Amino acid sequence: MGKKDGTYELTCTAVLKNTGKALLCVTKEHGDIWVPQSQIHEDSEVFDVDQDGKLIVTEWFAIQKNWV
Repeated sequence: MGKKDGTYELTCTAVLKNTGKALLCVTKEHGDIWVPQSQIHEDSEVFDVDQDGKLIVTEWFAIQKNWV
């Protein structure tokens, strides 16, 4: 989806795992990715296994992944 106001939005079609510190998300844009929970924005729709929707991460995390 792209960059937006200090965040980066992805489409998460499934969360496969939750370790307590990170989620393994299946995304349309970048395939399977591990996302640290500390980098998930409060406006995200995805926080745990069996959820899908908008995954909003920090811009910093997106930059580290070379998405922006």
